[in-house]
Amino acid sequence: MDEARSRGCTRIEVWTGGDPGHEPARRTYDKAGFTALPVIHYYREL
Repeated sequence: MDEARSRGCTRIEVWTGGDPGHEPARRTYDKAGFTALPVIHYYREL
């Protein structure tokens, strides 16, 4: 994060899944100070 800050970034976003298999990643992001946001993704297959 220091590298991003030194380059002028003001926000970092990371994405992970909400299923149990992604719990370790969510814990890591929580411990690093990230804020979880409720997100809804829509898609449509063509």
